[in-house]
Amino acid sequence: MPARTDIPTPLCIAIIGSGLGGLSAAIALRRQNHNVTIFERYDFGGEVGASLSCASNGSKFLQEWDVPIAAAKPVKLKSLIMHEWESGEVQSRYDLGDYKEKFGADYNNFHRIDIHNVLKETALGSKGRGTPCVLKTWHRAVEINEDAGTITFENGATFSADVIIAADGIRSVSRGLLGITPSITPSTSCCYRCIIPASRLQELGLEKFVSSDAIEFWGGYGINKIVMSPCSGNEVVSTYCFYPASFNDLQQDGWNISTTGPDLVKTFPTLDPDVHKMFLHADDIKMWRLYVHEPYPYWFKGKVALLGDAAHPMLPDQSQGACQAMEDAGALGIIFSEQYNDLSIRQRLNLYEMTRKKRASRVQAASAKARTDLSERIGWSSKTDRSGKLTIEEICGYDMHAHVAELVTDLRSA
Repeated sequence: MPARTDIPTPLCIAIIGSGLGGLSAAIALRRQNHNVTIFERYDFGGEVGASLSCASNGSKFLQEWDVPIAAAKPVKLKSLIMHEWESGEVQSRYDLGDYKEKFGADYNNFHRIDIHNVLKETALGSKGRGTPCVLKTWHRAVEINEDAGTITFENGATFSADVIIAADGIRSVSRGLLGITPSITPSTSCCYRCIIPASRLQELGLEKFVSSDAIEFWGGYGINKIVMSPCSGNEVVSTYCFYPASFNDLQQDGWNISTTGPDLVKTFPTLDPDVHKMFLHADDIKMWRLYVHEPYPYWFKGKVALLGDAAHPMLPDQSQGACQAMEDAGALGIIFSEQYNDLSIRQRLNLYEMTRKKRASRVQAASAKARTDLSERIGWSSKTDRSGKLTIEEICGYDMHAHVAELVTDLRSA
C-alpha cells in the first residue's frame, strides 16, 4: 500500500487529562515527534499518596520511552509473601526469581506522587526525543466534536487537533460526550488505604515491613484482604485494606475520604497485632468506594479515543490499572509511529481499539475475580494453571509490537 500524502506529520494531538495515563500517552506520542498539548481541568492533576505496582508490562514502556525510572525511587519487588491472618506468621513466599531476565523489565513499586512527577517532567521537559509537550491547566472539556477534532472548554477556549485522546479518569466527562453510558454496579467491597514512613516503623519495632522488598498479603480468600508494600526507595510503606461494604455502608463516592487508625483496627478485629500497631500510627488514611464497570461498547469515535480509566476502569486487585493505561499509551506510540504512516487516522484509532480492548477487558474481568480470590491474581499464577486463567506469562510476557504488526497485516490485506 503506498504511503498516504493527506496525513500531516507531525500530528497535532490533544490529550484530555494529566494523570498517569494522560502523561504516559503524551510521552509516547512526543517520542514519535508529534506535537502534544495536555489539557487539565484543575490546576494540575496531581496524584494522591499511595503506592502503585508497575509490573514489567508497564515498566517496559517506561524504558522504551526513556523515562528516568530511578528518579521515581522505585522499590524493585522480589517476592510475594502470604501471612496468616491472626498471627502474621509467614505461610508462603513466592520468589519472583529471574523476573527481569524473563520479562524484560523490573517489577517496580512506586509512590504514585513520585512516578507522576517524573512522568510530568519527562513529558514537559527539554530532555529526550521530540518536542516538549504543552500543559494547559483550568481547561475542563464540555463539548467534543469527534468528526472535526475540536474541543470546547468551560472557560470558553477551543482547540482543534488531528487526534484527541481522552484520559480524564474513571469519572470521564469525555466518555459521556462520545455517547457511552457506563454500566456500573457498586462492589460488595470497600477499601482503606494508608501510608506510614519507614522511620516510624523502625521506631515501632516493625522493620520487617520495610525491608522485605515484597508485596505482602493477609487474607484474600473472601472480601477481607490486606495488601502491603514498600515504595519511594523503601522510605514509605503503603497498605490497601479491603473490607465488606456493609460494614460501614459507605455511600460517598471517591477514594479520598478521610478516616482514622482506630477505625481500621475496628474493621479488622482479629487481624495480626503488628498490622494493628501500624494502623494506629499510619498517615493519610482514606476510604475508597469500589465499583464494577462492565466493558464499554467502543473506545473511539471519529478522531477521539479513550485511554486508561476513561476506557477500562477496573478493580485494583490485579494491580494492573496503571500498567494497562501505560499499555494504552504504548499502543498509541507504536501505531502513530512512521512505520504505520500509510494508515489513516481513523484506521489507526481502530487499530488502537483492536490492539487494546480485548486484552484490557480480560484484565478487567480477572481483576473482579481476584477481588475475593487471591488465587486469581497473576502474581500467584503460572502457565501451568487451569485453562483460561489470566497468567503472569500472558501479562508480563506480552509483545505489543508483534501484536500490532500482526493486526496491521490483516488490516492492510482487507
